[in-house]
Amino acid sequence: MKNPKSDRHMTAFLWIVFGVLGRLIPHPPNFSPMTSIALFGGSQLGRGRAFVVTILTMIVSDILIAWAGGHQIFGLWSIFTYTGFAAIVLAGCYLRTVPTAGRTLGFLAGSSLFYWVWTNFGVWIMGDGYPHTLDGLVNCYVMALPFLGNALVGDLVWGLVLFLSFQGVRKVAPRFGLAVQGA
Repeated sequence: MKNPKSDRHMTAFLWIVFGVLGRLIPHPPNFSPMTSIALFGGSQLGRGRAFVVTILTMIVSDILIAWAGGHQIFGLWSIFTYTGFAAIVLAGCYLRTVPTAGRTLGFLAGSSLFYWVWTNFGVWIMGDGYPHTLDGLVNCYVMALPFLGNALVGDLVWGLVLFLSFQGVRKVAPRFGLAVQGA
């Protein structure tokens, strides 16, 4: 039988690649798999590997999306985008300790909310669109509310796809001589 650890890494990596395709296909605003990919990676891969896979996924897909759309690839906002996903990878590492269905849903929703708060704070602090006052910050969050719904639904849907399909593969893998272990 193959090494269960390497099988787990290969399976998790394939699911992450599958999720990246979801970022490149047309989708509603903020209905992206990246939050779920970061949380899933953190829960199924070693911390270093999860960081590398998540950040490389973002860099490659950001370049492709910018190239296709003809806009800037990186900006000051990228600091908040990338550090937000890095924090979610860390959350996934904590999720790995007790990966129950309820805890996973809670981490998915919490990660989505955290990312929304963090990146919109970045929009306010790094941009010129809102005054750098408390009213400006509140207005920034109010204007971002329509995107929160799509983000929550997208993160829950993508998270369920990633986590449930991985569990399904773990169950059927022995039929093919593989032993896919959870983290």
